[in-house]
Amino acid sequence: MSKDIKNEILQELDRRIQLLEEHRDENIIVTGNQYGELNQALSKVIGTPLIGELQSIKEFVGRL
Repeated sequence: MSKDIKNEILQELDRRIQLLEEHRDENIIVTGNQYGELNQALSKVIGTPLIGELQSIKEFVGRL
């Protein structure tokens, strides 16, 4: 794997991890739409393990 591609992948993983971490701290917006609020809550619940998975992939790519 070329250094340029590897660095590009690592930067993209960092960007996505950062977006998820920012979203994790946001409050759920009460809209009165129970499905919208549920989607916000599920997004937070799914985000935490997803951050871990992306960090694991980043470590793997870093070792290549």
